[in-house]
Amino acid sequence: MNGTVLLLIIPVFILLFSALTVLNYENRANYDSMNSNNVISTFKDVKNNIPVITLDVLNESAYEVIEENMTIINSSEYVKEKVQERINKLSYDCDVNCTIKSIASYENDPFYIEVNSTITVQKDNIKHVENISQLVSIEGLPDPLPFTKCDSISHNMTCIEYHHGLVAYLGGVENGSFYENATSPFIIKKCPYEPYETHGSIPVMLDCIQNGYYHKSNDGACYLCRLEGRATCLHQGLETFIISYMLNNGSTIASIDHVIFNDLYEGQPFIINATYALFLDEAHQKKYGIK
Repeated sequence: MNGTVLLLIIPVFILLFSALTVLNYENRANYDSMNSNNVISTFKDVKNNIPVITLDVLNESAYEVIEENMTIINSSEYVKEKVQERINKLSYDCDVNCTIKSIASYENDPFYIEVNSTITVQKDNIKHVENISQLVSIEGLPDPLPFTKCDSISHNMTCIEYHHGLVAYLGGVENGSFYENATSPFIIKKCPYEPYETHGSIPVMLDCIQNGYYHKSNDGACYLCRLEGRATCLHQGLETFIISYMLNNGSTIASIDHVIFNDLYEGQPFIINATYALFLDEAHQKKYGIK
């Protein structure tokens, strides 16, 4: 009798053990699945935060330059460290390690900053590691360059007003007084008029000036170098017009920002209308389709 009972109980124990094993396996699978989803969700959140934080750091850095009349030494490294500090403060229920490896002007388009990083996210035995490269647009950021060159200038959040500051900066340059009360854009905005030769049309040039657009340039400085107070650099950069309101037939320094703040070569007058005038050298006349 006892032997019979034992034979009946053994299969029950086996079935019970099997059921518990399956249940434990399912619980573990569900747990791993939840961890996996958590890891991926955290990775995506960190990834999405990088360009937002980078843009905010660039904006704050630009206003430091503008408001304190300073320049930033090694701006790429400076911005990288600031972004890293912000990233390190992010809090998650996973183990997160995000290393900002480099921040540089994007070689294919100066209207973007390239951010390279490595993100590692782990929760228990689930781990995700990825090297990523992201582009951050500089459109909407203020232009710090003129504030590193001229004293007693101001801005109204739309344009930079030089007052007597640009004339003082140019010193004894011939007809430098033509830039009395000159203006230039304050906010970086990419010019939509391409090819640039279309600026030879007065309505196009007028719209470009009134909207304060910037253009790609092999001679102008990239955004990071502008934070350093450099008007030219080795990277593909930007240039914009500095507008004179002196409608004069004489010649003076060309009305391109990198020319005024670094190269200092002469331009011939181009009277746009009864309000605006530019002075352009032969190369920039050709670039912008002005005959």
